[in-house]
Amino acid sequence: MRTAQAWTTFFVVGAFAALTSGCNDGPAPATSSTEEATVTGTVTIKGKTATKGTVTFDAASYQRPVGARSAEIGKDGSYTIKTYIGHNAVRVSSPLIKGREMDDNSQSFIVKSGDNRFDIQVPPADQAGTGGGRGRD
Repeated sequence: MRTAQAWTTFFVVGAFAALTSGCNDGPAPATSSTEEATVTGTVTIKGKTATKGTVTFDAASYQRPVGARSAEIGKDGSYTIKTYIGHNAVRVSSPLIKGREMDDNSQSFIVKSGDNRFDIQVPPADQAGTGGGRGRD
């Protein structure tokens, strides 16, 4: 009878551990979904509206080997892009970004179903010391 109680306790503790692991603020899990959504936003570089360049969203992961998507930055700093839902690595290319700044402008955004908004700051707000979030949805 004691063995049955031990196995029951082991099973309950193991099930609890399995269910609660992953309930942290770690990186978003990789997804294999091919659902797409639209992201719009504006780009500012060093506090000024970007007037040209490219925004690239890369949703590739080991479960979803897809190519990156790019969109031109408009004269008003806006962009619109259609990309896969889930975690996306985001980079900005512009003549206004030079040298080491190019290495420091990688950001991430979790794209959800439907319409999303992500205003991009280069350098990212948490690196520029201006406070604020890195993106909204």
